[in-house]
Amino acid sequence: MKLAAFAIGLVASTAASSASLEYATIPGASAEPITENAGLRGAEELEHFIDGVMAAHLQAQHITGATISVVKDGKLYFEKGYGFADLSKRTPVDAEKTLFEPASISKLFTWTAVMQLVEQGKLRLDGDVNDYLTDFKIPSTFDQPVTIKNLMTHTAGFEDGGVGYDDAPDEAHLQPLAKVLKEHVPHRIWAPTTDFSHGDHSAYSNYGAALAGHIVATLSGMPYEEYIEKNIFAPLRMTSSTFRQPLPKDLFDRLSIGYSYENFAPKAQKFEWMNTGPAGNLSSTATDMAKFMIAHLNNGELDGARILQENTAKLMHSRVFSPDPHVNGSGLGFYESWINGRRIIGHGGDLAYFHSDLWLLPDENVGVFVSYNSSASSTAFSQRDDLIQAFMDRYFPARIPVVKPPDDFAKRAEQYAGRYRVRRHSYTTAEKIAAPQLDMIVTPTEQNTLVVKLALADELADQYVEIAPDVFRRLDHSQTIAFIRDEKGNVSDLVGYLQFHPAYKLRWYQTSAWHLFVLGFATLCFVVAIVSWLRNRKRDLDPASRRARGLAALVGLIDLAFLVTALAGIAIALDNLAYGWPMTFKVALALPLIAIPLTLLVVWAALRMWGNSAWTFYGKLQYTVIAAMSVAFLVTLNFFNLIGYHFG
Repeated sequence: MKLAAFAIGLVASTAASSASLEYATIPGASAEPITENAGLRGAEELEHFIDGVMAAHLQAQHITGATISVVKDGKLYFEKGYGFADLSKRTPVDAEKTLFEPASISKLFTWTAVMQLVEQGKLRLDGDVNDYLTDFKIPSTFDQPVTIKNLMTHTAGFEDGGVGYDDAPDEAHLQPLAKVLKEHVPHRIWAPTTDFSHGDHSAYSNYGAALAGHIVATLSGMPYEEYIEKNIFAPLRMTSSTFRQPLPKDLFDRLSIGYSYENFAPKAQKFEWMNTGPAGNLSSTATDMAKFMIAHLNNGELDGARILQENTAKLMHSRVFSPDPHVNGSGLGFYESWINGRRIIGHGGDLAYFHSDLWLLPDENVGVFVSYNSSASSTAFSQRDDLIQAFMDRYFPARIPVVKPPDDFAKRAEQYAGRYRVRRHSYTTAEKIAAPQLDMIVTPTEQNTLVVKLALADELADQYVEIAPDVFRRLDHSQTIAFIRDEKGNVSDLVGYLQFHPAYKLRWYQTSAWHLFVLGFATLCFVVAIVSWLRNRKRDLDPASRRARGLAALVGLIDLAFLVTALAGIAIALDNLAYGWPMTFKVALALPLIAIPLTLLVVWAALRMWGNSAWTFYGKLQYTVIAAMSVAFLVTLNFFNLIGYHFG
């Protein structure tokens, strides 16, 4: 009774303070669910449907193997393996026996464990995480503390990172979770969210989830993986699941190999090691994952065994974070998707080789888990979206109203146009060089719509039409996005495109186009400086002119050497970059430090030469441009934290 009352209090307090968090449809624009003949039509019919989808995926997208399970009304409804778990041995995937690595779906187990401790009164959702940490503390960068709820909604304000410590190349390089978390505390870039009805300051964080797992271990007095075994796996009889590294031998022997395709040839890896285990190192079968889905659909219970009290589970599943009333939000750890007018909660997961998703439809009492053991460019992420959309269209369809763009949209379209950068990236370390990889480009069309696409994946472009002020819906889909405005009324952020991944609008000097221009033009200037010095080194020049040309050539040579060495070092070590920065790259970082004082001397020489009659006007102008671009080059490097040694 005490636990139930406590959980009821949690729900009541949250509901009382979060009426504005509710999802809101837009009449005449939002998807209208079709209820007639909706729902699953039998396991055999479902198998024929899934067989068709998987056949297309495996053949067209270089997928070696996949596993899937579907649950309905508290029972395993369908499960099946596709393709191979071991291509060389032609070992087929068995949904009951073959373990996959569902990556960040692991976080749902961490969040479930957190809620168990909340039920027991050992944790408070609004509690400062530092109150539960005994071996280190999160720095008090802002007045607002990081709370457990911030961790569960990815609103703690942490920057992202992980090179050299998140993953491990092998067992020998595994590090204790507490050690990794203590030695690699990320900078807090913005204050933790206290207004959960505003979504511009969230950023998905593996560190935050791993920190929650560490808190579970600290408060329970047992290792994280042992806690999960005793309090989740055991009551749910998930006997083919583990967070242990390495896996017990009987489970390791049943683990699928992961594959990627390079030059149309498969590259295989047996297991992906992770130092931040609670954020993503679960290994499990599709049928075990079915038990976890059933337990959550039953609000914490499976066959009489309970892992959460009913009201606690309902709170965990409820919408507690709302970036905008008309776009997807999240529960406590579960992220939310609205497809065909139905609410779906779940989580996705991606490793280098495995790509997975877990979807729960609470109102329909249906759940789906799928995992693929292969990567093939952007299709590794789109295949799951294709599957769930096809599943929903077949069994839970909707009418998507045709929407006409507002008559005045052409006058306002340009305010949305631009490049947006997902907030999940490093801000203070050299890992910032990877920040542009998830940039989104928003472009107005002649049809008075917007095209939104990922900068590095032209095939993932979608067209959106405005359905409410600053709210847009895909023309052919129920997905909505929204734009957030700053205090001056200017468009500043894009939310709803990816859960937990708002994107901020870039200013011109933050864009990749500007940085590439600077690097390209600076490279040209460096070449000109070197050639000019070579051509004039034997001429009878005054000492000041000779020194000036020599300085410019030396700066150009050093900066070009940095570009070549750094890029070559990263390219050569690209496949293993997650495990640490290559020594070549670290050596290259010394070159900009050497270039700084020399660049200042070049600038000084450029200023002085305008009073030197020995230089022609063209020569003075050329040298000044070279000096300016030498400075711009260093400014660009500094933007990406490449001046000095900035590692996480």
